[in-house]
Amino acid sequence: EYFHNWTGNRVTCRDWFQLTLKEGLTVFRDQQFSGQINNCAAVTRISNVLTVRGMQFKEDAGPMSHPIRPDAYIAMDNFYTATVYRKGAEVIRMYDTILGTGGFRKGMDLYFKRHDGSAVTCDDFLAAMADANDTDLSQFSRWYSTSGTPTVTYVSSFDEEKGLFVIGLSQTSRSDEPLFIPVALGLLDKETGEEVLPTTVLELKEMNQTFTFPVKGDVVPSILRNFSAPVKMVPASGVVNESDMAFLASNDTDGFNRWDSAQQLYAAAILKVMDGKEYAETLDLVLSTFGATLKDASISDDAIRAYALILPGESTLAEAVTVVDPPAIRNARKFVKKAIAKKFKTELTAAYEKLTVCVEADTVFKVDGESTGRRRLRNVYLGYLCALDETAEEQIEAAKIATAQFEAASGMTDKLAAFNCLVSMSGEGSSARDAAIQKFYDDANGDPLVIDKWFACLASADLPDLLDRVVKLTNHPDFTLKVPNRCRAVILSFTASAAFHDDNGKGYEFLGDMLEKIDKVNSRVSARTTASSFLSWKRYNEKRASMMKAQLERLKAMPTISNDLLEIVMKGLK
Repeated sequence: EYFHNWTGNRVTCRDWFQLTLKEGLTVFRDQQFSGQINNCAAVTRISNVLTVRGMQFKEDAGPMSHPIRPDAYIAMDNFYTATVYRKGAEVIRMYDTILGTGGFRKGMDLYFKRHDGSAVTCDDFLAAMADANDTDLSQFSRWYSTSGTPTVTYVSSFDEEKGLFVIGLSQTSRSDEPLFIPVALGLLDKETGEEVLPTTVLELKEMNQTFTFPVKGDVVPSILRNFSAPVKMVPASGVVNESDMAFLASNDTDGFNRWDSAQQLYAAAILKVMDGKEYAETLDLVLSTFGATLKDASISDDAIRAYALILPGESTLAEAVTVVDPPAIRNARKFVKKAIAKKFKTELTAAYEKLTVCVEADTVFKVDGESTGRRRLRNVYLGYLCALDETAEEQIEAAKIATAQFEAASGMTDKLAAFNCLVSMSGEGSSARDAAIQKFYDDANGDPLVIDKWFACLASADLPDLLDRVVKLTNHPDFTLKVPNRCRAVILSFTASAAFHDDNGKGYEFLGDMLEKIDKVNSRVSARTTASSFLSWKRYNEKRASMMKAQLERLKAMPTISNDLLEIVMKGLK
């Protein structure tokens, strides 16, 4: 909100179509500032990209897809979206990538000089950037009018005789003409792991381009460093080079790409398990990469290590498949997580106990980078240890370690991490689960923000009877449809779970029932809940798709449906 004073209030948008002018720019400035706090730029970037890939890419792939500067709307409330905010911030970031930090600053200075106290357009911002740097950005303007997520396909080769590395890039998007896409590239020597080409921004301005670099030996390319453009980067073969991903996960000098390479490798293993394909070789690479990261003494930032050890989320994995099967994705992810936990149980336990001593030694709760990174890493270890739950002995052990952290926690981060593990426990862990549920609620002492967390954790638990539990939550004395955050804590948390997509369709029916009630109370909440849960029905199998579509038809037939919800439903039914 402080940043909004300059890039939202002092210079604001001329009309609602220009909303990303102030929202995208302000989100970018916030991200840059947050990345400088405690020197955690890579960690902040990873967090931001997880949101873009998990939420905005999903929006781009569905009927609510729109450019960052939409050209029409029925209810403006429906355009406070991940696209306007998050993709808008990525478009602003590309100015910084293309022009450099100094050039971007010159553009910002001119923007404020020209427009302080004015209501302007996205074109005015682009003009300030171009004029300040004496460059032509007319092609870049296509980002403002192009919906969907562009795809950049790459293919590379090494000519040993000529000592040349060649990389070819091609782009596809919904634009009739090529976009201006900055692709940050680095090259690492395949033998030594040494960086032989520091980050260089390739300007992809044509549908197909080739770039050549002189090198002394074969190299591994590190492509789209720092997520230099909001695109999907895919190999021309359609299959990632798993050996290269393992190499980059251990050697890349770019913090973001080092993490992203591990994510691609983890995802490859999970998807092979899900599809019933041979996965042993890929899983061996995963275990090797995980073990190396776990022990790598050169990683001094616990937060970076934590992110590097986390498996890709279910929403991210869903974007990598053609037909989404949430229960299958969850089961495959759990399989790989358990395999890792079994392999490294001794090392994970020792690392967890070592960090526990450090955390408990702090007599004052700290929010500096070192302390937050330590808590994040410890909670990653806890998640793996609690994934071992197949035998009664393992269930007891998991409940014991999670309960100990839950009861000893001096801050919400550690308490919530342990609570999230406990609420999904069954068998011998059931009593610990139920005790933690009651204690968390009692400790909240009516604090609405803490109660929201309590509801959200319970509504997203990994339990076979989750829908029944969620229905009971909607009858809890503290639940109300009149408070948006309370409503979202239960309803949206449930729709993000695999249980929502149970084959019997009861999860869809429950949401339809709730949306009818919510729309009468708060149409903005009903519209956004529908957009995030039903609109991607075409990406599911025929049975699930038909049941989700039936709920959209049901909502459309409501005699008193709001304009907010009607616009979303009509787009979903197209």
